[in-house]
Amino acid sequence: MAEHPIACNVQGDYGYKIIVVDESNTISEIIEKAAQQVVGYLIPEFPKGTVLEARVHGVDEPLKSDITVKEANLLQMEAIDISIRS
Repeated sequence: MAEHPIACNVQGDYGYKIIVVDESNTISEIIEKAAQQVVGYLIPEFPKGTVLEARVHGVDEPLKSDITVKEANLLQMEAIDISIRS
């Protein structure tokens, strides 16, 4: 298991936060971990049933939620934008 720092911005937050994940973590786990850091503290709770998705900053296509950091070929300190699924 290798630690992998990722820069995440959750919709509604003012900036990126660094979280440390494992390269075997899924994108869903990254979304959950990033949201836990800011929801209810820096941004209000999302409405019940809200589904979040993640994108590499500057890329239109969201990442598949069930792939791992390693499978997504994310770089250390990659910038990830987390937003409400549209």
